[in-house]
Amino acid sequence: MIEPFPGRYFAGRGEFELEAPNLFALVRALDAIGSGFAEMAGEDAAIAVDGVMRADWSAPLEGAQEVLIVPRIAGG
Repeated sequence: MIEPFPGRYFAGRGEFELEAPNLFALVRALDAIGSGFAEMAGEDAAIAVDGVMRADWSAPLEGAQEVLIVPRIAGG
């Protein structure tokens, strides 16, 4: 079973209000809160910005309303 990110890195907290210019900076900010998050996120996380999956972490987040970071799951 995959432990959700809030329980694993953020002491159960599931929402944050952070400002970051791009996903790289956002992941770094989250890593400052939950040590080890950044290393895991590169391999085990899927990220959606305002409902659209994003693979390019350098894309600007200006104007974004919501960023969802969820564990990737294997399947077919």
